[in-house]
Amino acid sequence: MDPFAFATIVGLLATFTAGREGKKDIESFKQWLSENNHSNMITIIESNASLQQDLTSFMNQNHEQVMAQLSTLNDLMMSLASHMQGLGSIASRFDFNNGLSDQAIDVLRQFVKSDSVEMRHLQTWSYEGADNIYYLDNSAVVYSEPRFIETDVDSLVNASLITLTRGSKGGAIYKITRQAVRFIDAIDNNQ
Repeated sequence: MDPFAFATIVGLLATFTAGREGKKDIESFKQWLSENNHSNMITIIESNASLQQDLTSFMNQNHEQVMAQLSTLNDLMMSLASHMQGLGSIASRFDFNNGLSDQAIDVLRQFVKSDSVEMRHLQTWSYEGADNIYYLDNSAVVYSEPRFIETDVDSLVNASLITLTRGSKGGAIYKITRQAVRFIDAIDNNQ
């Protein structure tokens, strides 16, 4: 299969889905592809029964859920591209709202580079307010924007780059994913 087929199909699916809140099924998608001169994508879809089934499953979700997933994917691609030499300037020309902040990427990089199995969250209180401490096996995560740290960590969870579980006392425990390692490797190897 063409290495760019996934990105192409997802991009076309996003365009197809964005304009329709009504019936969306594989046949109407293929018809739309044909009308828009993408017969090569029809060939790819029709030659893979599992792909057809997965596309049908994806399109059968409610419209808001599909659009949210496509938006998250777009934001991740924009975040990755914005840190890659050559693509960074192109990515900066597009407006995206929910990409990963530099701080979120830096927190993820610290997690990946630490080889820690998990990152834990501890919130302490003082007269000045709450302090959030995220720590790895032997060190605290360093960050510069405390007011946004919780949102940044949440964005990593929402992007499926880390997972969130709760300890026996309710404390947040984050685990790294393979996608996170690949994401940081892609950024660091293209700078």
